[in-house]
Amino acid sequence: MTTMTHNPAAKLPAIQPPRSGFQPIPTRIHDTRGGQISPLGVQPAAAEDKAMVEQSLAELGTKLAEIHRIAAEAYLSQGSYSQALPHLDAAATLAPTDAEFRLQLGFVRYVTGDDAGAIDAYNAVITQEPNNSEAWYSLGMVQFGQGEFAGAEQCFGRAAEIHPDDAQAWNNRGVCLWQMSRLTEARTCFEQALRSDANDADAKFNLAQVNC
Repeated sequence: MTTMTHNPAAKLPAIQPPRSGFQPIPTRIHDTRGGQISPLGVQPAAAEDKAMVEQSLAELGTKLAEIHRIAAEAYLSQGSYSQALPHLDAAATLAPTDAEFRLQLGFVRYVTGDDAGAIDAYNAVITQEPNNSEAWYSLGMVQFGQGEFAGAEQCFGRAAEIHPDDAQAWNNRGVCLWQMSRLTEARTCFEQALRSDANDADAKFNLAQVNC
């Protein structure tokens, strides 16, 4: 049997040079703090160059956000909510003023069991767009699922205030009031829902129940 021995004098393999296009990492670091340039040798950009760079980065962020949105929708079409979540997170981070990304993010967080994350997403939309009825409605759904009927009632009420013909917002507000034993107000909401949509099956059923 051959025995391998360690030879400290043996030469190590030569380090391969970096691929073209990349600067090699220096073998020594020199302290240049006393000089006229920073240790990394980066010169401050002129104001107009800085503005151009910032604009380019913003455009890149928008394009990346769209790529993540497409990936998220592909996963959502397959019912793969957990796989879609990081892409929606990235899209909302790269395009923080796009309400649609945050609405989708809130929905996916909700269906994956992250109520707190969903509430944060919907509140972020409401902060930017106080009259976004979809955000108010969705926030009400999450709060209702948590048994926060008073908060949910306010959310559905705000959604109905923004869109008075939203039958489901009126119906859901009525259900919240019913849960709080405010039957007269609940009945009024169910009736308003039916005025908005005479064929709303939920409102019909609930109105019949509250009148029993």
